[in-house]
Amino acid sequence: MKKLAFKTKFQIGAGCILFLYCIAAAVIAYHFLEGMVSREIYKETQIFESAADATRTYVKDVLRPEVASLMPPDGFIPQAMSTSYIGREVMARIRQRFPEFEYRRAAANAMNPINRADVFENVMLQWFAANRNHNEWQGMIEKDGKEYYTRMRAIYAETECLRCHGDPVDAPADMKAIYGTQGGYGYREGDVVAADTIYIPVGVSFIRIKEAAWLTFLVAAVSLFFLWVLFYVLFNRTVVLELKGLLSRFRSIAGFPGGDEVPLPPTSGDEVDQLKGAFEIVAQELQQAHNNLKSSEAKYRLMFETSQDAILIIDDADKVRDINSAGMILFGFVERAEALAMETFYQIFFDTHDAVAFTQTLKTKGYVKALEVEMVDRMGRIMTIMVSATARHDDAGGFAGITAMLRDVTEMRQLDKHLAQAEKLASVGQLASGVAHEINNPLGVIQCYANLIAKSQPAGSQILDDVKIICKHTDQCRSVVEALLNFSRAGEPQMKKTDIQTCTDEVISVLALQLQNEKFTIVRDFAPDLPRITVDANKIKQVLMNLLINASQAMPEGGVITVKIAPDDSGDNIAIAVSDTGLGIPKENLPKIFDPFYTTKGPEKGTGLGLSVSYGIVHQHRGQIVVDSTPDKGTTFAILLPVDTP
Repeated sequence: MKKLAFKTKFQIGAGCILFLYCIAAAVIAYHFLEGMVSREIYKETQIFESAADATRTYVKDVLRPEVASLMPPDGFIPQAMSTSYIGREVMARIRQRFPEFEYRRAAANAMNPINRADVFENVMLQWFAANRNHNEWQGMIEKDGKEYYTRMRAIYAETECLRCHGDPVDAPADMKAIYGTQGGYGYREGDVVAADTIYIPVGVSFIRIKEAAWLTFLVAAVSLFFLWVLFYVLFNRTVVLELKGLLSRFRSIAGFPGGDEVPLPPTSGDEVDQLKGAFEIVAQELQQAHNNLKSSEAKYRLMFETSQDAILIIDDADKVRDINSAGMILFGFVERAEALAMETFYQIFFDTHDAVAFTQTLKTKGYVKALEVEMVDRMGRIMTIMVSATARHDDAGGFAGITAMLRDVTEMRQLDKHLAQAEKLASVGQLASGVAHEINNPLGVIQCYANLIAKSQPAGSQILDDVKIICKHTDQCRSVVEALLNFSRAGEPQMKKTDIQTCTDEVISVLALQLQNEKFTIVRDFAPDLPRITVDANKIKQVLMNLLINASQAMPEGGVITVKIAPDDSGDNIAIAVSDTGLGIPKENLPKIFDPFYTTKGPEKGTGLGLSVSYGIVHQHRGQIVVDSTPDKGTTFAILLPVDTP
């Protein structure tokens, strides 16, 4: 079966909708007019019912008592005393003026045969008797092949009615002579005696209603047909033309990468069918592109998350938009949301000026390669980070953000410093050995001749005082030369199992008396059950002696020296920390404190070789020595010595 074109479907659909609209309009008009006619008929029946009720009430309450008072007890004149008779006669005269209705006082047990109820009326009388709470009914019925609007009102036996309609013995003789005693008797108070019934034929009215409904249908159909034609023309002039233009556009853009035209649906279909086919082809292309994009995204996300280097995605407002797992580990973030909650990525820089310079360089050059800056993690730990980054740009060429790759080179740079320090110490050691020998011999000659001169001079002479000064400075030079020789003769350590706590206690005991006299307090903080480690005990004592003396010299007014020994976090090393509460070391001096001959103390307090020698000894033990100092708060030197492998 041939498929219908879109325009044909639209025309058929619109026609069906308009046809249904016409039917609906006709049905609505029919029911509206029917309701209106029903309301008018109800009003008419209400008027006729009121007239009948008023007549019955007048006869019962006024006329009959008056006539009865003028007649003997057994007298009865129906024309003046019977409510049924008088009501029927009055309504008959009204019908002469308004012949479109019929009035009956229907009774099941009628005294006058003319009032005897038919089948329908008998049914309704029984209904009134069964439903005492209803005394009225109206509705449509069919009678003798005609439709009637019917309204019925029940009439109940009252006390004054029972004289005529109760026991026949009590009824007036004149009434029994007229109607007999076969019907109309035996009622009790409250029984349904009859029903005032009004019939109004509605066939003509309903025919007129149907004619009006058909007229409504025809007028609506003609009007909507012209409206349908106008819509059809408008559809062709607007929608179809737009679809043709859109289809032409799709034909121009729906092509393969090689430039070949994509085969669109046959041109035998209408514009919508062809456009649908074009949409399907473009949708397939989009689906393929979407799949490729998802695959690319998955590969990117895999590389992003599995990279060993930290990667940060930063927007043009300097906020971190994404961070990989390595980045969270590097900066100590527990949840990714913590990193994304930072106001700017400047917060991870130790120095904000570095962050500003970093951003300006990216905006100017577009990239940064292997830039080393200091950054801080979530806990405030300072790290040396190597950063390589590229700037992202939007379609207009504006700055859109940064993609940065970060690598922690803190340990690498510390190792470089240690290697440089070791090389420096080695070269200085060789130089010191030669210099010491060259100076030591002349010093010995000077010392010898100074002693000879001192022996030849009398006590108290000026020359003897001068010679003593020469000897003093010669001894000072000898101590420096001795230190140089000790520095240059750093041989292989004599390693053996040592209790580091006992070793430390021995050094503290040697210095304790002197330091206590100078208002120093030494606090021991040794962890229990420390393992024995393999070291050269004498050399480690020399290192500890140097650190304790330096700590005391850093506190001219006295203070607290704390010596703490405990395993480090990894458990692979024993950490020995010597802390003071002295003046601290300025930040600019920290990189030079392990250099030979570097000292900030006067010549009478040191040669500048103590920390250099200590550094060399710790290095020989495959350990590390680090320093942390805060000006005016104190300094901590920490020695890390490896624990023997079981």
